[in-house]
Amino acid sequence: MKIDTLVKDIYATVEGAKAPSLSGREFTTSYQKWWDEKWTRKPKHLSFSEVGSSCLRKLWYDVNTPEHKEAIDGNLRIKFLYGDMLESLVLALCKTASHTVELEQERVVYSVGNGWTISGRLDAVIDGVVVDVKSTTKMGINKFEGGLVDDPFGYKHQLSGYAVALEKEEAGFLTIQKELGHIAYFPITVDKGHFHEQAIASIEAVELKENTLSRLSPVPQSATSKNMKLCTTCSYCGYKKVCWPEARTFLYSSGPVSLVSVVDLPRVTELV
Repeated sequence: MKIDTLVKDIYATVEGAKAPSLSGREFTTSYQKWWDEKWTRKPKHLSFSEVGSSCLRKLWYDVNTPEHKEAIDGNLRIKFLYGDMLESLVLALCKTASHTVELEQERVVYSVGNGWTISGRLDAVIDGVVVDVKSTTKMGINKFEGGLVDDPFGYKHQLSGYAVALEKEEAGFLTIQKELGHIAYFPITVDKGHFHEQAIASIEAVELKENTLSRLSPVPQSATSKNMKLCTTCSYCGYKKVCWPEARTFLYSSGPVSLVSVVDLPRVTELV
């Protein structure tokens, strides 16, 4: 089987046009990790998700002052659990559609040099291709269709890193749209040289004695507003209160918005 036919085979199996395999008809998702002992970073170590981060300042905080990070609340934990469930479902469907799924949640290590390593757990290798399963939305899928030009969380760097560590030439994202259940596959280009350069840049950043790295630029609150807000990366960052002490949070119906420059005072409640 080849990954090129994966999505078609999944739908054919689910719709009854293709006989299902005996494997993959059940899946489970554990959230025991919520209560497991807190992860301790090893010396000279980064994770694949940290390499190529759009904000090296955040990476410096992660390595040098992790105690300043905001705790993850219950809503976000459940959101992550939902994503884990969808990932398990998609991998089960791949097996049911008779495709080869290997190395699920296997730890992968890449040696950068000078004692530094990068490690993480990949989602799976499907039909010989390194795959990252992503749950997304009707809006979010547009980014994948556009080649993830806007990649604030460094998804492509992370996936490319897994492929480089495993010495694989092919990698791609297998997405599932939360609202409508649409499944799609988006291949990426694996670039070993670029990933290694990003790894070196990340290491050089965290080795600084002080966090002199620049903050990401704020963006307009809207096309017509004079106010400026945190960009997407900063708004999801656990260090935004430390990094942006001047930010003010306003509670809109669509969710909280952190403003760093308030020219026109919003007519909504401000969180104090």
